[in-house]
Amino acid sequence: MKAFQKMQPKARQNGFTILEVMIAISILAIGLLAVFSSQNMAIQGNNRANRLTEAMTLAQDKVEELLALPFANVNATGSPVNDPGGYTITWTVNNGPITNTLLINVTVTGRGLRKPLQLNCIKTLL
Repeated sequence: MKAFQKMQPKARQNGFTILEVMIAISILAIGLLAVFSSQNMAIQGNNRANRLTEAMTLAQDKVEELLALPFANVNATGSPVNDPGGYTITWTVNNGPITNTLLINVTVTGRGLRKPLQLNCIKTLL
């Protein structure tokens, strides 16, 4: 007899409504967009740092090359050198602030640098 009795529906059904699911998906999407945006900014920052490191390495190499030359053989100005990476390296050599010294200024430009990178060094007669 109980098999034929009509079951009474409960006042509250268990489960999620479509509105609750849509709100949860929207919150998740906003969170994922924020993560992807910060990831993109991190990649751009890493690329900028990589270009700056490459430019600094090229400037340091040129300074070391000029420091290795004998004092009398250091050129006053150098013709620009185009690096295969897209950088241009120029340098000037002037009399230093103290006698028997030379002030070496190496400038690297190009390949997305916001401003030219300059590296200064003093070479002594010793």
